[in-house]
Amino acid sequence: MKYKRFGVMLDCSRNAVMKVSKLKEFIDFLAKAGYNTLELYLEDTYEVEGEPYFGYMRGGYTIAEIREVDEYAKKCGVELIPAIQTLAHFTNLVKLPPFADIVDVNDILLIDADKTYELIDKMFSSLSKAFSTREINIGMDEAHMVGLGKYLDLHGYTNRYEILLRHLNKVADIAKKYGFNAHMWSDMFFRLNNHGEYYGRGLVVSEDICKNVPENVAPVYWDYYHTDEVDYDAMITSHKAFGKELWFAGGAWSWVGFTPHNDFTLKSMLPAMRSVRRNGVDNVIITMWGDNGGECSFFSLLPSLYAVRSFADGVEDIDEIKKNFDETFGVSFDSLMTLDIPDRLPVKHCEVEIPSKIFLYCDPFTGIFDDRVDELGVIHYGEYAKKLDDVKNSAKCYGYIFEALSDLCSVLEKKYDLGVRLRKAYKAGNKADIAEIARQMPTVIERLDKFYNSFSNLWYTENKPFGFEVQDARIGGLRLRIQACEKRIEDYLKGKIDKIDELEIDILPHRTTADLMYNSYRGLVSFSEL
Repeated sequence: MKYKRFGVMLDCSRNAVMKVSKLKEFIDFLAKAGYNTLELYLEDTYEVEGEPYFGYMRGGYTIAEIREVDEYAKKCGVELIPAIQTLAHFTNLVKLPPFADIVDVNDILLIDADKTYELIDKMFSSLSKAFSTREINIGMDEAHMVGLGKYLDLHGYTNRYEILLRHLNKVADIAKKYGFNAHMWSDMFFRLNNHGEYYGRGLVVSEDICKNVPENVAPVYWDYYHTDEVDYDAMITSHKAFGKELWFAGGAWSWVGFTPHNDFTLKSMLPAMRSVRRNGVDNVIITMWGDNGGECSFFSLLPSLYAVRSFADGVEDIDEIKKNFDETFGVSFDSLMTLDIPDRLPVKHCEVEIPSKIFLYCDPFTGIFDDRVDELGVIHYGEYAKKLDDVKNSAKCYGYIFEALSDLCSVLEKKYDLGVRLRKAYKAGNKADIAEIARQMPTVIERLDKFYNSFSNLWYTENKPFGFEVQDARIGGLRLRIQACEKRIEDYLKGKIDKIDELEIDILPHRTTADLMYNSYRGLVSFSEL
């Protein structure tokens, strides 16, 4: 089938803001792969005239930079579309004093406040100057607590559908003022009507809600998780009740730490694309999020993007897809797929897990996920490191990505079960084993330094420098912590302290889905506040 728009959405808001030169390189790939749309996800990382805090110390794109990318995209046959927020996910702006009086709760703007719409008007005004398109993604997803913070204090409890629709209509009017047609994430329409649920067979949105969605706003059904066509069919059917042009957003799994998940992307997007074709969905966006720091290279998912575009055209023979990819781009599809291996597990507990990030940051003394090591068995990180290094040369211009992930695996070879081995030796009173583990810690630090250098090279190759200070703090903190633990072990072995308090405590089971799915650094490192 022929699609009106088939594109990718790049997250440029979670610390990693891709360089203009790399955006052009990415657009080249999209055009060759058959994509005609690129959305830039911009929370506060773009210039808004009269609002100096937009993009401040975050590497935000200037109007001139967006115009440059826009012109380049047009020459390649790719439409550049802004994907912004107009309700929730104002994570950074809500921290700042100038916006304090228009925050409802958490990262949600205050509905019905004049200053809220003055700000949104400025946003649209600047976007209208930066982008040539008159299509826009206005966000509005995951505003779970809307109307329950400052709005509640000011107005008392109000039906939350009412205030959501009132806000949407005001935003739609502003969009219309600047000539924009909009699409928006659809989840809040469903969540407010289904006790917070979005996914499920038979979920409905009331007819009254559907008919009050503004004429210039189309819903976007987003789903990155299911592997059964029936689930996609059911949700598409539910969305048809809006009576509007429908968008579908799938996901190329770039948001679970340092490592891509190409394998699960293909497992979830094959049935999704079958459903999209069967149900005649005209607009498709493949999202690439950068949750929790933008650690994963978007270029590491090029095979997924190519395969998904092939699936959408009914080409499902993976050997044919690989052959076409190799011939088109001069890079091995299979080589790039090996970038998944730092998170390949000998035992599968769920389809997507992030052992590489968990075990990198797991504390040697208080490792709250150490109980997973015994469950998973031996993870052959040394072999993974060698394989990635061996494949590096065949990856040609993407060799720097392989180098970073190979170095990550090299760290994990010595680090992933360090806390487990240490606690076991300590509980057994085996000071010889404790001493041997302590002697390994400088090697861990040495390998960590090497990973830091290759990861920073990856970052500065692809992204603006802003945001990497977070990685400096995380990796630097890990380095210092390993040194501190080594010193405490040394003091214990020398009798300067009679025990290591943290190792006296057994690790309790810890299964926080959000920590595992969304790789929250804070949720991986400690039970204490970070």
